Amino acid sequence: MIERAISFAPLLPWWGVILVGVLFAAGLGIVLWRAPRLFWPRALIAAILMMLLANPIWLQERRAVRPDVAVAVVDRSASMGIGNRNRQADTALAALRRETPGVEWRVVTVPQEPGEPTRLAAAIERAASEAPAGRLASVVVLSDGISADAPDPRLLPAGVPLHHLIAGDPDTPDRRLIVERVPSYSVVGQPAEVVIRIDDGPNAPRGTAALTQQVAGGRTTERDVPTGEPVRLSVPVTRRGTIEMALSVAPLPGGEATLVNNRALVRLNGVTDRLRVLLVSGVPYPGGRVWRDILKSDSNIDLVHFTILRLPTSFDTTPPDEMSLIPFPVEELFEQHLGDFDLIIFDRFSLSELLSPIYFQDLGARVKAGGGLLVVTGEEFASEGGLGNTDLAPVLPARTAGPGIAAPFRPLLTPTGRRHPVTSELPKLWGGDAWGRWGTQSDMAPTAGEVLMSGAGEKPLVMLDRVGRGRVGLIASTNVWWWSRGVDGAGPHAELLRRIAHWLMQEPDLDENRLEATATGRRIDITAHGLTPPEAAILTDPGDNDRGVPLTARGEGITGASVTVGADGLYRVAAGDRIRYVLAGDSAEFAEVRPREAPLAAPVKASGGGSYWLQDGVPRVRRVAPTDTAAGPRWLGLVENRSGSLVAVDEKPLIMPPLALLLAAGLFVLAWWRERR
Repeated sequence: MIERAISFAPLLPWWGVILVGVLFAAGLGIVLWRAPRLFWPRALIAAILMMLLANPIWLQERRAVRPDVAVAVVDRSASMGIGNRNRQADTALAALRRETPGVEWRVVTVPQEPGEPTRLAAAIERAASEAPAGRLASVVVLSDGISADAPDPRLLPAGVPLHHLIAGDPDTPDRRLIVERVPSYSVVGQPAEVVIRIDDGPNAPRGTAALTQQVAGGRTTERDVPTGEPVRLSVPVTRRGTIEMALSVAPLPGGEATLVNNRALVRLNGVTDRLRVLLVSGVPYPGGRVWRDILKSDSNIDLVHFTILRLPTSFDTTPPDEMSLIPFPVEELFEQHLGDFDLIIFDRFSLSELLSPIYFQDLGARVKAGGGLLVVTGEEFASEGGLGNTDLAPVLPARTAGPGIAAPFRPLLTPTGRRHPVTSELPKLWGGDAWGRWGTQSDMAPTAGEVLMSGAGEKPLVMLDRVGRGRVGLIASTNVWWWSRGVDGAGPHAELLRRIAHWLMQEPDLDENRLEATATGRRIDITAHGLTPPEAAILTDPGDNDRGVPLTARGEGITGASVTVGADGLYRVAAGDRIRYVLAGDSAEFAEVRPREAPLAAPVKASGGGSYWLQDGVPRVRRVAPTDTAAGPRWLGLVENRSGSLVAVDEKPLIMPPLALLLAAGLFVLAWWRERR
């Protein structure tokens, strides 16, 4: 490419040239006033002399032209596979290349991670940053507009237009199940309200659709709901932890672009406002202080603690007005407010004469209905007033097998305890299982449940059991406080007691029978935890077809499997009595599949570009100057930058000095001759 221009190389500094010009102008003014007929020859002489002083030069630059670069951002996400969207994009890209033979096209494919939605902004930003400076003619996006993000309006350099060529039909038939609101948490015992909406499209008539609502481990309900307006669903929250609910809506009668977005997964977080614990100590001893400190340090627990210091029948010579004790409120605790406590702990309690048999029967019923009970006991368990001889005994996991054991021993985890989540983490939390010794233990024979720790002579030390919907625990020693005081060694007393208490209050993270299901793309990973973990799971696909999945050992008390599925959507995983739901594939990408221009509308407008529907045809291409309009009806503009590198500069003077002087001399002679006449 050759560029030409005129430049000046004055023989004098510019201020000198200007001074000479001023003198010439003054002299010419006098001539014009005194002798007008002599003005023009002298003016021509002055002009020739000024041109000689300015010394004009003809410049000719030779440049090596570099072609402009146009970036095509092509969407290859899963939604582009609907209908003929990919074919429209390929046809448009080929047409753009044919119409711009002197333009270098660079094609960038929009990335999409498995299971993640399309992100056009990241692809456009990367493509613009990698284009050579000064040569970028335009960025053209060929996409259906389905994107989870939008680029900043000022993303591209000034003067570079962004064009959006939209593939697909905006009236694509599709029904969507949209979850509009899910509470961040829900209080156990109160229903949670979930708001959904069924969208059949902006121009679809209102009607009804069949909605199926299935809570994991619960019942399935079906009903007709109106389309196009919010629908409120009431979900019972019966326990703490994650509650999963699968929703599905019947498809449109005439067929749809995809059925993936006809299903949705809702996860609720069930919480209790406060956990209430009743701690009853039969006698004052150092272990009572340990329990109190641990439970009081938990901000989620409201603790009510009573220590029995004096029986109603006890004889005491102290005047009543000098006593600071209160009567043990048996009726209030075990009759009026029994159902308010999530956990009741009897610590060295052997004063059963304080409670009538009906109270023990009510307490057993409360456990079966979902309550928690922990008994920490020594020799008093089998005594005449011990809990082993009350109506509470049928729900306890052990019975007395012999006299108490008074000999030092080290508590050890049983094989079951090394798998149970309550105790399996204790060696990691403490840094090993070489714990300090205890001195006394009750001789117990387990009747139900699981033995997590053993003591002297491998006798059961810590036992847990499920009774109905509730849970029961038993610690056959009162020496746990030895660990807190370092008596004959230390151990994880706080971790052990805290985890036992929370398991009894049905903490989901401590559940020994857990099922986990996660998805990455179309790969589903299943992990089952259990004291006897399941060996197989049932996988139900979006078409309600069941498939058996063998689970292999992944560790102590853990089995699992990884499965690749062939369809996108909502899957149900069942193992034993546990059920989980998981969204596999490109469910996020297919949440809304109708093409649209909204995600790129702002940056397209800010850059001076345009949006075009490919179903109306491929727009023509025009080369435009950097300051010209870059978009119009049925055409798009690519900026012509004329970028190149300088090869050489040729200089030629416009006025030859000898010729100019000869001409000036001739004019002098002409002026002299006219003056002589």
